[in-house]
Amino acid sequence: MMKMLVLVCLTMLLLSAAALANYPATLDNGNLVLVDGGMGVGRYADKTSVVVERYAPPDYQIAINVVSVTFSDDYWRQHETYVGGPYTLGDVFTLRFQYNWDRKSIAYPFGQQWKDWDINRDYSHAEGDPLIPNTAEVAFVSAYNMKFFGDKNGYSPVLKRERRIIEKSLYFALGI
Repeated sequence: MMKMLVLVCLTMLLLSAAALANYPATLDNGNLVLVDGGMGVGRYADKTSVVVERYAPPDYQIAINVVSVTFSDDYWRQHETYVGGPYTLGDVFTLRFQYNWDRKSIAYPFGQQWKDWDINRDYSHAEGDPLIPNTAEVAFVSAYNMKFFGDKNGYSPVLKRERRIIEKSLYFALGI
């Protein structure tokens, strides 16, 4: 039973990564960067919307807009990808992040409080939410043209090993 559960979790993790590959990495001449996606809807961080709200190294606070993008189901059925297909821009919402450079930690608003992001979890839809670390990284790179997490790893309880917090493909999409 345990082996089956691990197999299911690993499959979900791999499908998550594969699913993001079916979305364009960027839109709008690179200004919108894919940070999450599923079921024909991609979430893109808008690099042009970044606002540095606090600059007090090693502490920072940055806001960034995220745009929901709906892709064509008809295009998917014909091509099994959304890359190159038509899309519609949807809702826009703002995320805020607090960073501590020395600890390499981030926090985000959760109700009336700030919640620390736990780097020791999976950043797939199997466990967690890739939207948070990916969007935080896009915001930091867009504000300062340098990586926040870089090659830092966290422990994946699903994979039972260390793994990158931010995939290299996100840095490639950001041109850094």
